[in-house]
Formats: sequence, C-alpha cells, structure tokens
Amino acid sequence: MNEMKEAVGNWREAKQFSPADENDFLRWLDKADTEEKLFSRLTFWFTFRGLPADQNQRYHLVQERARELRLWNGLELKLRRWQDRVADEYEQIGKEAFAARIGEDYADYINSLTDPEAAPQQAAPEPETTKPAGVQAWSARELSEMVLPPIRHVVEGLLPMGMGVLVAKPKLGKSWMVLDLCLAVAQGEPFLGFPTRQHGTLYLALEDGKSRMQTRLRRLLEGRPAPANMHVMFQAQRLGEGLLETLGEYLDANPDIHLVCIDTLSKIKPKAKPFENAYDADYDYMGRLKAFADSRGICVLLVHHTRKSKNPEDSFDNINGSTGILGAADFTIVLDKQSRMDDEAGFLLTGRDIEQCERVIRFDKARCRWVMQGTAAQLAAQRRVAEYEAEPIVKTLRVLLQQGDGTWSGNAQALMQMGERYTNEELASSTRALAGRIKELQPMLWERDAIKCWDKQNGTGGKRYCFKMNRIDNTAPVMDSTQLSLRHNYR
Repeated sequence: MNEMKEAVGNWREAKQFSPADENDFLRWLDKADTEEKLFSRLTFWFTFRGLPADQNQRYHLVQERARELRLWNGLELKLRRWQDRVADEYEQIGKEAFAARIGEDYADYINSLTDPEAAPQQAAPEPETTKPAGVQAWSARELSEMVLPPIRHVVEGLLPMGMGVLVAKPKLGKSWMVLDLCLAVAQGEPFLGFPTRQHGTLYLALEDGKSRMQTRLRRLLEGRPAPANMHVMFQAQRLGEGLLETLGEYLDANPDIHLVCIDTLSKIKPKAKPFENAYDADYDYMGRLKAFADSRGICVLLVHHTRKSKNPEDSFDNINGSTGILGAADFTIVLDKQSRMDDEAGFLLTGRDIEQCERVIRFDKARCRWVMQGTAAQLAAQRRVAEYEAEPIVKTLRVLLQQGDGTWSGNAQALMQMGERYTNEELASSTRALAGRIKELQPMLWERDAIKCWDKQNGTGGKRYCFKMNRIDNTAPVMDSTQLSLRHNYR
C-alpha cells in the first residue's frame, strides 16, 4: 500500500509540473531518490499529462537524453511492468478500499493507466506475412533476424564469390593476370598483395593452346612445381549449347574448385539473334552465368574486351557491348593504360559487395606478372617527391644553407651562378623562370626540408631571395615505394 501511495503522490506532482524543456524535465527526474519514484514520475508524466502533437518524437527524445544520463536501462519494459504492478494492486484491494486510502481523484489515476487515449500509443503489432504458395518472399523483420553466412571471397578485399568481369584492351596482359590469379588461389598465395583462400581453380583458356599455356605456366612458376588443383580447359561450348552442363559436371567431380575463369567472354556468349535487343540479350546470358555462380557458391570471372571508342571520363563505360554486362555483374575490374607501351596501368574495381577502389599496377616483364604499386594518389605523391629530390634548385639550396648556418640571401643571378657551380646544371632559362620555379617549390621546400622562402626589394629596384632552414642537417630520408607520408621527420 505504501508503494501505491507513493505512486499516486508522484502522479499528483506530475499533474502540476510544467517543465520548460526536456532538460528541466530530466533534472526533475534526476531528483528521484528511488527507482520506484523515478518510474512513477516517468509513467504518470507520459500517461496523464501526455505530450504535444509530436508526442512520439518527444517521447523518444526524452528516452535518449535520459539514457545518456544513465537514468534507466530497458525503459519501456520497466514502465510497463510498473504500470501492471500498480494496476494489479488496485484490482486486489478493490475500488472502495482504494478510494478510502488514496483519495477522491483515484479515478483519474486509474484512467491514466487504462485509458488508451491518455497513455502513449504503442506500435500496432505487425500483421503476419502471408506467403502464397510458390512465392518466395520474406518480411523485413524476417530478413533482419536471419542468421546468414558472411560474404566469402576468393581474394580477400578484391574478388568476392559471384560473377565478375575483367575488362581491358586486347593484348594488354589480361591472360597473364588471370593465369597468375588461378595459380595464386590454387596455392593459397597472395595475389596483387591481397591474401587468397586456397581452393581449386578452373581456367578456360579458350584462345590458347597447350604449348603456350605450358610456356606461361613455367614462366610464372619459376621452377616451382605446378599445383595439381589448378585445372585448364582449351575448348568449351557456348551458353545454351551445353556450357553450364559441362561446367556443372566438372565441378561435381572436383568440388574443391571455387574459381572459374573464362577467357574470353566472346567465346562462350550466345550468338546474336536478328532484331534482338542488345541490353536484354547481354543481361539474360550474364544473368544465367551469375545464377550458376550463386547456386554453386563459387566465383566466375569473365575476361572481356573494351570497345574501340574510349570515354576518358568513365573507364567502365568502355566495356564492349551494352550496359547489361556491367549491370548484371557482381563486380567489374577494368585495366586502363594511357599508352600501350606503358608498363603501368590503372586497376579500377567496382561491385555490389566490394569496396570501390582505383589503384595502379605495373607489369613486371622479367617475371611476366602484374605487381600492385599502390593507389593513384600514392604514386603521384612518390613521383612528386622524386622530382623534388632531383631538382637542381633544391640541391643548390641544401648546400648553400648548410654552409651558411641555415640562411642564405641573394639575387636571382647569384643563385643561378651557385647552381651551376654546385650541380653543373642550369637552374632556369631566365631569372623570371627561376622566380616561377621557386614559387612552385615553396610548399615542398617547407614540407621536405623545413626551408622558408621569401623575397624583398633591395632598394635599387632589384629583388633578393631569402632562404632559412630550420635545421642545418640537410640530409633527406630515402623514400621507398611503400611510404605514404611525404612529411620529413626532422630531429
């Protein structure tokens, strides 16, 4: 009964309380010295007083703010239990006993517990999902509560299970890359610096023969034994003519195979039909390949070509064929070279279950293997550092500042003469060109060597350059290809 009296007392107090804002309300709650007092205040404030038109929004706001103050855990459940407990006690002692002990306004108090319009509205229970026979569908709740296996990868962070496309110009090194990929996965070795999951692989080298494949295998293996779990086919039917049936039988006989590479897509795609929509046709056969990969839980990688005309703004727009190829694929890789003679190429990756990335790879001609160089930004930064280190102006200033205890000043002619003396090179073709180059170098001079640079008039219309190094040790660290930061660590 004491609990009942305390509850009604707090309810009466709540009827008269008008907080200025949520903070004022929370301070009022915080004064509750018992859990029961706290919950009674909460319960009867929300039930009897109610909230404005934005009741639900404000209710949840107060929930969050009070939770930040650690006023409660499991608010809604405890509030319901508190209400049920008080209501049960009312039912046990009866209306007359309740009225005699509590007061005349007991009816309002009970209404605050039982009146659905006075209490905060709970979300209506969701109707059960009706599933017609033959239709596979799930509610959002069912999907969110499912325990599903994580997305698996053949190459971690690079190639997920599913169906993907590797695209590049003809004779750009795609086949070398795919062969290296199949060997790496079969042996459980890194591919382009990314870890692999060791599995059997199947390479459909439909443009090669046994002799060429043997030569390439020996080049890549470099004297090591070839893996027995890498398989090669040199002939295959087209889609719709027995390809998937043949692959299915071979995978059944070799269940460890989780990577199938088809080189090239044009060798297995169905023959075009008259008046057939290109997008629909591409999406249809790509969809069949994707369904095959998904049903087997494997990765199918298709090697394909870019079109002759090039869109410099979007490398993925250069895929030969309709956009149905890109749309149906789970992931797409594009190898993009500025010039066919370049050793480096852009490695662009996009997909549904993979993080989009743009990196730079280089073809090691001695080993016939693509090697990851880093991101385009990293390569640009490394080139910028290399150009800075080779700059004659930088070399000249390092010598002058070391000899001059960290400072040097002089006009452009003097600096150019010092450059010829110390580097045997011309710093610039003219004093104007020198001024422009110094201006370009200023950020790197400070970043790499802590050299400040400014100029001032010498009173005769001429200009003097002033340089100051914050240290007299002019050594610079050797930057390797893996170092990402350009900033010098000065002691």
